[in-house]
Amino acid sequence: MSHTVLRGKPNASQLYLDEVLNEILTAKGVVPDAKERDRLILAEIAFHCLKKRPNATNMINGSTGESFTNEQILKRAVSIARSIMARGAAGNNIMVVMRNHQNLFSIYWSLLLSGALPFMMDPSTTVYELGYFLQLLEPSIVFCDREYYNDIKKSLDDLPDLKTEVYICNEDDLLEDFINGHSNDIDSFRIPEGNPEDTILLLPTSGSTGLPKAVLLTNRGIVAHLPTSWTYHTKFPTPTDLVMVLTTAQWMTFTMKITTCAVYHIPILVTPKKRTVEHVIEIIENFRPTWTFFNPAFAKGLLAVVRREQIGSLETIILLGSLVTPDLVKEFKEKLHPDTHLCNGYGTTETQGFIAVTDRDAEASSNGWVYNILHYKLIDDNGAEVGPGSNGELYVKGECVVKGYYKNKEAYSESFVDGWYKTGDWFHLDENERLHFLERRKFNFKFRGCHVSPEEVEGVIGKLPGVHESVVVATEIGPAAAVVLLPEYDLTREDINKAVDSTLSDHKRLHGGIAFVDSLPHTHSGKLKRMECKKLIEELLKDGKCF
Repeated sequence: MSHTVLRGKPNASQLYLDEVLNEILTAKGVVPDAKERDRLILAEIAFHCLKKRPNATNMINGSTGESFTNEQILKRAVSIARSIMARGAAGNNIMVVMRNHQNLFSIYWSLLLSGALPFMMDPSTTVYELGYFLQLLEPSIVFCDREYYNDIKKSLDDLPDLKTEVYICNEDDLLEDFINGHSNDIDSFRIPEGNPEDTILLLPTSGSTGLPKAVLLTNRGIVAHLPTSWTYHTKFPTPTDLVMVLTTAQWMTFTMKITTCAVYHIPILVTPKKRTVEHVIEIIENFRPTWTFFNPAFAKGLLAVVRREQIGSLETIILLGSLVTPDLVKEFKEKLHPDTHLCNGYGTTETQGFIAVTDRDAEASSNGWVYNILHYKLIDDNGAEVGPGSNGELYVKGECVVKGYYKNKEAYSESFVDGWYKTGDWFHLDENERLHFLERRKFNFKFRGCHVSPEEVEGVIGKLPGVHESVVVATEIGPAAAVVLLPEYDLTREDINKAVDSTLSDHKRLHGGIAFVDSLPHTHSGKLKRMECKKLIEELLKDGKCF
């Protein structure tokens, strides 16, 4: 039995990971078993896998066309790690503000290999957000691209007590200055001692409501998640040929893909350029990735212009990050090869990755089975646990559920009880025990004494041809919506109201009005910033533009 499994039987992906861990233990002269496998830390696992295949492609920069081998990435990571340790920064918080390019990969691995604690931030973060996290984390070092250097220095000027050093890393000569002659010899490098319970990575939450938090991710939790992306694959190693990652470093999907692809020997395609539909189509056509994920809003924009043959290489696509409607799944499938696995994924930063991903036999509305690395239960409005055929809030528990937020015990106590993470998401559990997402209860509000689910109303609006995205918020006069239209569509307020009024109860209708906007504020992971959306709509109401 794989040591990562809490329920049921291990799958082929988990059994392959066991083989890798057994190989590491044998090389150390340790007799492999579940207890010994559980003691291995992520840095040790990844270092072994990258070192084992030095000439294999590690990553491809889709903007420049350059490719880099495991050895090239690892050699630079080892020299950076030695420099970090020589500066006495091992064990310290280190912030990373970089776009997706080869030096980011080396920086990421160097931090894990040195025992430093990386905090990964989105490159488009604001000066306010930088200042907030600098003050919270007090990092000893910030690694950044040149374009963010001035904003970081400006934020640090407001925090004179911080002794934080800032290094530009997207220019090789400046990165060489940081390395300053430290050896890149891989064979002589030794990974510091570590414990499976150690926090090894900090990631910001999405901040869709309130201020973002820094989540504490552990060795054991990330290792347990290494097989989950490949649960429905059967060929190992290299269950897929090329993974395309469009999310930035602060997002769990990015860091998880770097780690799992290293262990499962899969090259990664990234781009430092801004993620536009046109650029994504270009790199898909040029490099033919076989596996990727999109958030639903981006997927909808992609479907409006892409041709079937342009995305024909994709064998697996996971939609995640917000509500996935059956209509979107149906529209997407019409443009894909019949054998392409289109999945409705569900996961959180608090679980260090996916909770469930749709299997091939599941219907379009399903999120699939909860992974066997988690215990789970559904709790109804009365606080009672319910079984198949019922609806309730999803609670999950396991080693991959995070143990806290950095310097924020209050936030942890609000979302966790006895080790169970209360997701805030409402699901239907069908007779086969597959999940079906219903709504995000933490976004709900009341109007005229009745509950309104914004995502339910947004789902109705989103079905209308020409709607790219919408958000619904509470106002004093009732639910109101801001709507982004696709180019060349002429949808009216009357069209939207007619669709909502004919579908939903009176208290869910848009009594607060409708505003058409060019864009909506999003978190770096692509989720709506609902507090900012609410402020936007309140301003539009005052200006008479929401009616």
